[in-house]
Amino acid sequence: MDLPKQLVVDVGAVAPEVVALPGVVSVGPGMREEDGEVFDELAIRVLVADAGDVPAGIPDEIAGVPVCIVEFPVEPLFFTPDTTRYDDLQGGCQIQPAPLASGTLGAIVMDGDGNLAGLTNHHVAVGPGTEIWQAEAPPMVFGGASPDLSDAIGQTIAVESPATQTIPVPTAEGLLLGRPIDAATVSLDEAVNQGRTLSGAILDSFGVVDATTPPNVGMFVTKRGSQSGPTSGIVLGIHPIVPWNVDFLPPPPGHLYKMSQQYEISFTAGPDGIFSRGGDSGSLVLQADTHTAVGLLWGGIRQGGLRAMMCDITIVEQRLGVTVAWSTP
Repeated sequence: MDLPKQLVVDVGAVAPEVVALPGVVSVGPGMREEDGEVFDELAIRVLVADAGDVPAGIPDEIAGVPVCIVEFPVEPLFFTPDTTRYDDLQGGCQIQPAPLASGTLGAIVMDGDGNLAGLTNHHVAVGPGTEIWQAEAPPMVFGGASPDLSDAIGQTIAVESPATQTIPVPTAEGLLLGRPIDAATVSLDEAVNQGRTLSGAILDSFGVVDATTPPNVGMFVTKRGSQSGPTSGIVLGIHPIVPWNVDFLPPPPGHLYKMSQQYEISFTAGPDGIFSRGGDSGSLVLQADTHTAVGLLWGGIRQGGLRAMMCDITIVEQRLGVTVAWSTP
């Protein structure tokens, strides 16, 4: 579905006012959805935390386009353990910055100097210098003893997310701090020193990533998460403002963290009837039936749900200075 560019601009202009309503999560143009059924018709998708408690004040149409209301309480996806250790590091495996705090290594990428690094979310990799482990971080060590580094793969190099913005944007909702990506790179020196190999492929026979392209509404996609495995979905909409709430990265007093220009995905196929769950954050999202990466998963429903949020992988590449498609199949 080709969204009119002016419609995206017009919806973005009123989005702060709409998301300021209690219980409204986000608003953005996309495909019409009613009672869980999706139609190839243009609509303004208003995401709410609870479809049984829809707030008053949501307009019937925005910019002349009808509104549909969808329940989707977006939250970053992490904090679910997995125990599989991979000697050949590939996209889709579990990583941890600390015990029981899990995310997904989305892909092995190449930086501008030709060095290979891991790609995941900022809220998974925590901050520069954080030790990252695969599959599990060792228990906390007390008394000055050093932890066992056998499963360490490296340290967080760079991060970008709403928490890295320093200049607030005043809106009707308050002072916003936002970014179009939640992403981070992780060095892999320790993994190589431990004898592990690095691959440009994604687990579960997804193959080697050979291209990147921006996502589009109506595009069928797939991903391999460390917790939910391979699942498929469809991009239903693009949202100019999406909440980004991470417990250990609170915004300054009087400010709110928001993601900008995010893509909403809905489940179409998978083993558990869900698209993603907690611990899938950082998963690379591919265009279905291709080896083309389109997004980096960061949000959804932690206990598992039909819906997820991702950022545009081409913007991730630009902002972090990395190349996702670097390896020859």
